[in-house]
Amino acid sequence: MKERQWMFATIALILGGMLAIQFETTNNPIVRDTRDLYELRADLEKEKQRQQELNEELERYNALLDNYKGNGKEEKIVAMEEALADLKKQAGLTTVSGQGIVITIEPFNDELIGVDRPKPKIEPDMLRRLVNELNRYDAKEISIGDQRIISKTPVREVNGVIYINNEPISSFPIEIKVLAKNNEKLQQKIIASPAVEEFVRENFNVESTPKSKVILPAYEKPVRVKFMKPVKEGT
Repeated sequence: MKERQWMFATIALILGGMLAIQFETTNNPIVRDTRDLYELRADLEKEKQRQQELNEELERYNALLDNYKGNGKEEKIVAMEEALADLKKQAGLTTVSGQGIVITIEPFNDELIGVDRPKPKIEPDMLRRLVNELNRYDAKEISIGDQRIISKTPVREVNGVIYINNEPISSFPIEIKVLAKNNEKLQQKIIASPAVEEFVRENFNVESTPKSKVILPAYEKPVRVKFMKPVKEGT
């Protein structure tokens, strides 16, 4: 009985996730758009990629359901466990590793260049634009400091300190780890990107190094799921 209830709950979780994705994609409220041309282009590319990923995800779930209908009890349990593991990985809830790049950001050393300047400051929008650029160039996963970046990650400033996932990122150098399909190609593109040029204009030194293995931490904050509720067996 417990196995049957667990299986029904798992199926409901997957179907609910699919419905929630579609609902949030099509039912966002209309608000006044204040983005500039640069941000619009970056967001357009990101949305195109997101739409493609959603289509691929729906195809995977359709194939999973077809497989579930045609298998026996043990095979169904294995299929559900694999689906849950895949969902956790996609949501950023697991540690991941692979080839990628490591980006370090820190103020220029004024002593070396013989210039006395005020300490530069990073604005949240600068980090957001850099993340958008990385996504445009086919980054698979991103972390800043020890914080995994997911679709719901907030990047904000409080009393002069940058907070990511509500955790302070205050010390230099700031380290950004990125998984990539082609780490050298990504490194070449991002180091000459408008987002990096903005950091340089604001007196930050940005270095990017390809790595054969980069380890990203899991997202550790609670994940709030909307538009879902438990269902009773037989409903």
